[in-house]
Amino acid sequence: MDLLQQHHEAGRRFEPDELIVAGARVAVGLARGDYKVFTFRGEHAVLLQDCIDRDDALRQLAAG
Repeated sequence: MDLLQQHHEAGRRFEPDELIVAGARVAVGLARGDYKVFTFRGEHAVLLQDCIDRDDALRQLAAG
């Protein structure tokens, strides 16, 4: 099942503040200051990584 759909069905919501796209990976900055990095295969998110800040998210994007 798609990870984003699972989050939605579980009632988790967040407001994106910034999007950084790097190929099949997207870092999403949240209004509260933390970041999540999503890795996509086709139209489905296949990996979700929590990051502590923007620099951590950029490192995760560069590592992929």
